[in-house]
Amino acid sequence: MDSSLLHDPRPSSLSACVDEDGRFDSVKFCAYAARMGDESRQRIASAVNQSYAEHLSEDDLSWDDEEESPPKKRRAKKSVLMARRTDDGELEPILPKDTVWWAVYVNNFIADDPRSQAKFRNRFRLPHANFCELVLDCEQNELFSRWLGKDAIGRESSPIELLILGSLRYLGRGWTFDDLEEATAISREVHRVFFHQFIEFGSTVLFERYVNTPTNAEEARRNMLEFEMAGLNGGLGSADGTHVVTEGCEYNLKQVHKGGKTDQTTRTYNTTVNHRRRVLHTTKGGPGRWNDKTIVRFDDFICGIRNGTTLEDIEFELLEMGPDGEVITVKYQGAYVIVDNGYLRWSCTVPPFKVSLDQREIRWSKWVESMRKDVECTFGILKGRWRILKTGIRVEGVDAVDKIWLTCCALHNWLLDIDGLDEHWDGDGLSTLESDWTGELGNHDFVFEGKVPDQISRLVGDLDPRYDSSGLGGGVDVAGEVHPLDLDTEIVDDESVNFVQGEVRVVKDLSLGYFRKKLVEHFDIKWRRNEIKWPIRRGPAPVRR
Repeated sequence: MDSSLLHDPRPSSLSACVDEDGRFDSVKFCAYAARMGDESRQRIASAVNQSYAEHLSEDDLSWDDEEESPPKKRRAKKSVLMARRTDDGELEPILPKDTVWWAVYVNNFIADDPRSQAKFRNRFRLPHANFCELVLDCEQNELFSRWLGKDAIGRESSPIELLILGSLRYLGRGWTFDDLEEATAISREVHRVFFHQFIEFGSTVLFERYVNTPTNAEEARRNMLEFEMAGLNGGLGSADGTHVVTEGCEYNLKQVHKGGKTDQTTRTYNTTVNHRRRVLHTTKGGPGRWNDKTIVRFDDFICGIRNGTTLEDIEFELLEMGPDGEVITVKYQGAYVIVDNGYLRWSCTVPPFKVSLDQREIRWSKWVESMRKDVECTFGILKGRWRILKTGIRVEGVDAVDKIWLTCCALHNWLLDIDGLDEHWDGDGLSTLESDWTGELGNHDFVFEGKVPDQISRLVGDLDPRYDSSGLGGGVDVAGEVHPLDLDTEIVDDESVNFVQGEVRVVKDLSLGYFRKKLVEHFDIKWRRNEIKWPIRRGPAPVRR
């Protein structure tokens, strides 16, 4: 026993914890308990040391100062994911560079074979040449430095080519990380870590490179040409919201992420596209219970147009009837996007009419509705090409879901550039809708030739005053700002405005009712003149590489 315990002033028995008056002293008892614990630990340590000394040999007790053995290296546990049996009956590990993916898609890809090119594009969504370009971009980025060279214990890192192929397959076909492990002989943990770095790269570097939001009139001009051809001067694009199922939503966020058109937890995104289906802007993401009226408040692009901080230098002209019955030209400043009736009644978000008996408004509304289908088609392309957006995202955390959405939007725009679908929209070779005006409220005779969407054919059908039921009633989170019944009547948002002839009218300062009627009037004048065109891409069909 330690000699220090022999001279310990603390009580050594329970009787020493009793005061002179016979009362039990709790402080002395605590000191007694501490002393007993120290003595017990000393006895145990002494017994262990004695037992250890008895089992040591004399060689173990000897010490040579001249010879010092080097420290032993730490043995890394060697894990084998996949193995095959050799002719000798022994198991041989299968390395990533022994897999079919490496042999067919990386090392021995047949670049001059159109069939191989088509299969690679179908399986990984990117042409092989652009895949090689993506590999070079990733190798030069610091996010992927850990997969270049060797790891801490000298082993060769997993091939970054296979990891990128795995990320593309995970996005394009909704595979699991376990499926990728089976195809590449790289553990699912490595695929998971790499995928998070890949979507970080896609949502920042690729998104900034391929999703170019217009900030001035010069940048927006190219996106407004198709709308001018269609008689919708000042239109920049079409916007709508879409939901993406997220299965890995945090428990404390599940309630606000349930809503919309499904009982599952979802993230909602408000996206603006042009007529070429190119994503111009998208929000980062919001809870699934947010409707269009709510998510648009968090759209920096549309709110910037409404506040006059974005695209305030855009000027366009609308035709209208003057006081003497002549056609005059009026200048407007600003821009707008086409939406459905689920949005707030802002002059920069123009929806079709819900209810109308005026055939001019019905004709304009159905034409607008056809142009608005651009954003719906874009959502269909995105969710069809990147199946993870359709089947549901299993990655944990809403931040990762937002990064996946931004990455898919960036890859979508990149593929438009690759296929040449964002070119040759300058107006040559467009299909013109020829019409014969037969009087006031007369119908038009169309020459379709298979170049006009089917929805336009409803213009010559029976008069249907009800054709857009989207956005009925108040919004979930901003119901107080929705007008009564949300109907398109003059008492809702129309107003009498007297402008001086030649004065430039600012779109953001106008009410939706007034501005929309001016758009209808301009469209009607152009329609009478047979100057309405449906913008289509000219030139030969793009060659898919």
